[in-house]
Amino acid sequence: MCNLSQGIEDKGIAIGKAAAEAEIIVTMHNNGFTAEQIASAINKDKEEVEAVIERKELELV
Repeated sequence: MCNLSQGIEDKGIAIGKAAAEAEIIVTMHNNGFTAEQIASAINKDKEEVEAVIERKELELV
């Protein structure tokens, strides 16, 4: 595979992983988990988790 194709594939995989992670964060939040608990469970910073939750809530408005 050429470098361009590999780069496109890698970017697509990264986008998919980020979307799946965001879905997990929102689901956990909707089930009553705190941002601290979610961050601990998925090895992310609390601020990153809060940003995802806030972004998803804004999408629903």
